[in-house]
Amino acid sequence: MNQNYIEIIGYLGSIFVAISLSLNSVWKMRWINLFGCAMFTIYGYFIKAWPLCIVNAYITIMDAWYIAELTRDTSCFQMDSLENIGEKYFDKFYKFYEDDIRSFFPNIKYETLKSSETYLMFRNMIPVGIFSIKIKDANRAQILMDYIVPKFRDLKFGAYLYEKKSYFFRDKDIKELEVITNVPLHEKYLLKLGFKKIKNPDDNQNIFLKELI
Repeated sequence: MNQNYIEIIGYLGSIFVAISLSLNSVWKMRWINLFGCAMFTIYGYFIKAWPLCIVNAYITIMDAWYIAELTRDTSCFQMDSLENIGEKYFDKFYKFYEDDIRSFFPNIKYETLKSSETYLMFRNMIPVGIFSIKIKDANRAQILMDYIVPKFRDLKFGAYLYEKKSYFFRDKDIKELEVITNVPLHEKYLLKLGFKKIKNPDDNQNIFLKELI
């Protein structure tokens, strides 16, 4: 192979590994680290640096194994209301993650959550997020907040909430969900979970809708 191409593979491997070390999400970290180490394995093979090749091949295999384990994850997901949890505990949780919460939900005030139907989300009994809704009419609800802490931001709670636990909404006779946001990362998250983007003519925010089956 051309020497320039070999060096490009090495540089790409370095970039992917460096990016992976800066991520909070274990899921994303494993995938990007896998790509980086796979490139380092190829790079080591072509330059005959066998220690580099062997170590990165091992890390690539371990990343693949951990990704498979995460895919088979049998985590227990639960939600409990603000009323049951108590405002003191909820207040501590909110304040600890307040800066991150505001980066995704800059227009939602803490007082709004307390006056709405708000839940704390748990994964294997670990508090991992906040879910809050407001009933708009007989069959439609607006999601005010669907926040997950960085370490557990892997879409699994979203899939549980909007697919496996859709009876949560059926029991309330909710057939359509609405989210209003202009935060790019939040928009990307909603699209992955099956929400459809509709331009809001009133301001610069977008409306995302999801019909529940």
